[in-house]
Amino acid sequence: MFVITDKCSACGLCLDECPISAIEVGEPIYVINDTCCDFEECVSVCPEDAIVSEDEIT
Repeated sequence: MFVITDKCSACGLCLDECPISAIEVGEPIYVINDTCCDFEECVSVCPEDAIVSEDEIT
């Protein structure tokens, strides 16, 4: 599963890339909900490298 870190600039590029709409508008940054299936499209379009594997932040 992926998470969005505080590097997120809320540009919105990731929203349309997720094939299952697992990314939602949060406050103040976007969040990835529990339906995330690790498709990785969002990771490749993020200009801030703010989307990382949950394992990378623990």
